[in-house]
Amino acid sequence: MEEYGSHAHSISSCKYHFVWCPKYRHPVLGLVQDEVTELFTETADHFGHEILALEIADDHVHLFVQTDPKHSPADVARQFKSYSGKHILERRPEIRESYFWGGGFWKVGYYVGTTGVVSEEVVQRYIEQTEH
Repeated sequence: MEEYGSHAHSISSCKYHFVWCPKYRHPVLGLVQDEVTELFTETADHFGHEILALEIADDHVHLFVQTDPKHSPADVARQFKSYSGKHILERRPEIRESYFWGGGFWKVGYYVGTTGVVSEEVVQRYIEQTEH
């Protein structure tokens, strides 16, 4: 994906940094790291996202993704978490039985931060200078 996305009537640069954990913060991601990577790649391809960085620790995931502005951060998190969580538990029943007996692989919550090519200070100065 290019630095800016071009659409019918807009240009955008939407980049999000997400962090989320397995339920109960069980340190199981090292056991399923390859599956998580594969499932995240499939999700990105399906929805047209670009994974800019991915780091999988034992008990949490960092995902840096660029996407179209039609996808809200909540939508993006749901897309990655629901698809991967469902398939991990289907593929690895031993993990489900040992750690996730209550259903669901990921915690409900997550962290999201936005990044862009223009700093907050530049935007503020631009707005202040263009006021009439």
